[in-house]
Parts: sequence; structure tokens; C-alpha cells
Amino acid sequence: MPGAFAGLAVKALKYLAGITLATIGVVFTVGPVVDAFNPQSEWYWWMNAGMFVVLGLLPLAGAVALLKRGATEIPPRRCPRCGSPEQAPAGVLRRSGFWVHLLIWPLGLLWRTSRRQQVRCLQCDELYFTETRGVRIACILLWVFLLLLLLGAIAEHLQERP
Repeated sequence: MPGAFAGLAVKALKYLAGITLATIGVVFTVGPVVDAFNPQSEWYWWMNAGMFVVLGLLPLAGAVALLKRGATEIPPRRCPRCGSPEQAPAGVLRRSGFWVHLLIWPLGLLWRTSRRQQVRCLQCDELYFTETRGVRIACILLWVFLLLLLLGAIAEHLQERP
């Protein structure tokens, strides 16, 4: 039992480190690109390029290395009733609220796709939920987006202080 807990802890730490590195990489790839188009920038072009590569692309590469295996290698889930590995999409349509489409559609889209997908067992016709590669990738993007929003709110709060 302690070995299983340690394995889960290592996976969770890799996942958190990957999301943190992805967030840092996004900030430092977007920031220098935006600053490069600012005519009143105080930074030289080589400073922006260095920040883009060292603080932007390297953390993104590290995030991909940490998150790739967890996002792409999904163990097949068997039917909870009969144990069959054969499944098909359930075809159940879910309606979204009006707010998802107009007010916060990017966050709503990430939230919807980060949820588990409902499938139907081909042997016994049982409905159950399973993860897909798209679900894991959307979940990672959702957490990076939320962390960027949090960092933006913190930066704005710190700027308002006298």
C-alpha cells in the first residue's frame, strides 16, 4: 500500500510541475512577443529573444516532457458490469447553458471537454464514464488557463498598491 501511495504522489508532483512549467512557458513566450511589437519598449531585441527561448520555450519543452506520457497513455477502462473492454460512444447529448456560449465560451469549452466521456459497453449495453486523450489534454489546458488568470489577478492587485 505505501508503494502505491508513493507512485500516486510522484505522478501528482509530475503533473503539478508540468502545469507550472507550462504556465511559466506561456507567460514568457507571449510576453516577449507582445513586447517586440511595442514601439516604446525599453528592452533590446536580443533580450526579448533570450527571454523567449530560455524562459519561454525551455519550460514549455519541460512541460511537454513531464505531461506527455500522462496525457497520451490512457489505460483502457473495462465495463464495470461485465468486464468487456469493447466500448462505443454513448451518443448522449448534453445541452449547455446560454452563458457557456456567450459569456465565457473559452473557459466553458475547456470545462466541457475536460470532463469524462460517457461510453456504452458493446456486450451488455451498460453506460459508464471513461477518460480519453482529449479529456486529459483539455484538463491540462484548463488548469494552465486558470493559473494564468490567477497570476494576472495577482499582478493587477500588486500594481494597484501605492
